Amino acid sequence: MNFFGKSAKVTTGMQVAILIIFAFLFSVSVRLTWVYWADNMADSNAFKWNNEFMVTTNDSYYWAEGARDLIFCDKNNASMGEYYQRNCHQENDLSPVGEPLPQLTYFLYNILPFSLETIMFYLPVFGASLVVVPFILIGGRFKFLPAGFIAALIASIGISYYSRTVAGYYDTDIFNIFFPMMIVWLLALSLKTKMGLYVLSTAVTMALYKWCYPQGYAIEFGFCGMVILYIIYIFLTKRDQSENIFNYQLLSIMLISIMGAPLIVRLAIVTILYLLIFKREVGKPLYILAGAVIIFLLTDGFGLIIDRLNSFIFQRSGTIGNEGLQFFSVAQTIVELQGISIKDIPLRTIGSVSAFIISLIGYAWLCLRQPVMLVMLPLLGLGLLSLWGGLRFIMYIIPVTAFGMGFFIFRVTELINAYIIKKKIALFVSAAFVCAMTVWSLYNLVEHAWFNKSNPVFDTNEVKLIEDFGKNVNREDYVVTWWDYGYPIRYYADVKTLVDGGKHSGDVNFAPSFVLSHDEKSAANMARLDVEYTEKRAEVIKNNQSIPNNNIAWMMQEYGFADSNSFVLSLKTDIKLPEKTRDIYLYLPYRMLDIYPTIMNFSHLDLMNSKSRQPFFYISRNFEDTASTLFLDRNRGKNFYYIDKQQGKLITPPPNSNALSLKRFAVIGYDNQGALYKNIQNMHYDGAYSLIFLRSYNVFLVIDEAMYNSVYFKLFYLEEYDKNLFEFVAGNPLAKIYKLKI
Repeated sequence: MNFFGKSAKVTTGMQVAILIIFAFLFSVSVRLTWVYWADNMADSNAFKWNNEFMVTTNDSYYWAEGARDLIFCDKNNASMGEYYQRNCHQENDLSPVGEPLPQLTYFLYNILPFSLETIMFYLPVFGASLVVVPFILIGGRFKFLPAGFIAALIASIGISYYSRTVAGYYDTDIFNIFFPMMIVWLLALSLKTKMGLYVLSTAVTMALYKWCYPQGYAIEFGFCGMVILYIIYIFLTKRDQSENIFNYQLLSIMLISIMGAPLIVRLAIVTILYLLIFKREVGKPLYILAGAVIIFLLTDGFGLIIDRLNSFIFQRSGTIGNEGLQFFSVAQTIVELQGISIKDIPLRTIGSVSAFIISLIGYAWLCLRQPVMLVMLPLLGLGLLSLWGGLRFIMYIIPVTAFGMGFFIFRVTELINAYIIKKKIALFVSAAFVCAMTVWSLYNLVEHAWFNKSNPVFDTNEVKLIEDFGKNVNREDYVVTWWDYGYPIRYYADVKTLVDGGKHSGDVNFAPSFVLSHDEKSAANMARLDVEYTEKRAEVIKNNQSIPNNNIAWMMQEYGFADSNSFVLSLKTDIKLPEKTRDIYLYLPYRMLDIYPTIMNFSHLDLMNSKSRQPFFYISRNFEDTASTLFLDRNRGKNFYYIDKQQGKLITPPPNSNALSLKRFAVIGYDNQGALYKNIQNMHYDGAYSLIFLRSYNVFLVIDEAMYNSVYFKLFYLEEYDKNLFEFVAGNPLAKIYKLKI
């Protein structure tokens, strides 16, 4: 099968270049459908800030903060102004200024005539599309170029990969298939040609991948494992062990490239080792390999694998132990970390079960034709971990399915041409088959790209509130909110946060959860304590002093409490607080309502034994209001709540249905000017629950007294708060900001 025809005077190199350009433009075009969709929305301005599209995932703001700080800290960039240069980056602010993605963005900002926001938004579009390069290079080098081209088209918009590299998804996922497939290409060439230059290229690419995406370390270790298996195969099946000499050298340099050391150190040692082995032919291969293994182990190379597996796969319990306290585990609250069904794998890779089966047949066929392609198995293995580790792993199966489908189509056309004698008929049939199968393979993927759209993280009104707030506070001040909003707040307001998308383990989540879901006095004390202890921890760690691993245990130790319950109760009193070193603000968004039950899980439990003491909280958007009854579930399934309006009682679901008295009914909303109005009717004096209708959002809530008196409800929905503890700063119906006064 030749796309260019026998008469076309096009070299293989030119064919590769033309197909790379075509596949790249295809990938870019599909990703730009998001821009077309957003631009044609009736409220397209909701997707923009300062006339620029906003990024579409929370984690994007982490990298954005680092890129912004690199630009603002550039003393040669006078256009940023003295204000930003003076406040560009603070100690302990967690800004990733040293990470590859912000540094790449900073580099592009300095050479391209575009704003930071434009570069961030479009970098996934063009960066992720580079994934087509290794697929076509592999196809060209191993003489199945059409298969590589088809694989490139499929992989570039494979569902899981596309979902994490769509326009605005500014994240390190753009490296997730490109680098592994470049390693596959170079490693396959190394094993096939036994050339030292390819070994060096493989090691350098592995070192760069680990630098750009440390989470991909397991894949790199898997590639080393494939070389080890090949060494064992040669040892067991061949008398002549000379081939293994090269394999020892290859494995040695690969292990050094991923050892636990800074990038520059790894690159330097890899280069020196390459020159000694392949240019000077110094040392015995087995001794060099033994040394590489020792260095790898001494730099905790194997320990990193265990850590990755432990964090993504094994930490699934409801609580995690820390300093004798039992904290709620965040792993079970993040959707992408939850194990999936085996049925989801085909749908999240190539779009259908039938295409998935064909692609696996094609991959097996490919390995029979080119056994060196077995080096892709670590990608398949890691992808299957999605059954336990969640959605983030599925994308690694995409290269296997893409190449499998591409090679299947390629081989079938070869058979067609071999068995149909008349060449014109063979050409017509094979061309029709290629077109039909390629379109069929791509249809579900393109359809997914067209119909599955993601919105920006924040509404423009929220961004305006946060950015205006940031202009009037100190860079050292803290904003206490839930971790989902940590990165965006740091980007737009340039302040500090206690938790964010990378710092949200159960022990650090306890304090923000406590502040948001407990009474005002306890919450205010906890906010001051946790902020001051967080800052103090950074100073203590600098001096290598020994302290408890989490702030709660440290507070209990210094305040003389052995029981966390006694410590929590003490927060209701006027305890002596640490000296105030900075201001603290609370960010309370409406969008937090849906995840509020999850937020409560982190602090409404007994830290001594992990027993939950969950308050009552029920949300309904699917209600039906009749003359006598308010059905909180319009569908009225077997488990639903409803309100008996005549008696003013909440009726709980069977089989143990109870009629619970309502203490009050509150209607809360906003007028056309955004001013709050509320109407609260007292019902049963001994009632334990409140029915709240959020008119502006068309939502009913049923909550108990603990929730009604929590900071989130008192300050955001009711705007009733202790003015000795809090001060209203700014707000709108979407979010409100308060200042802590103690």
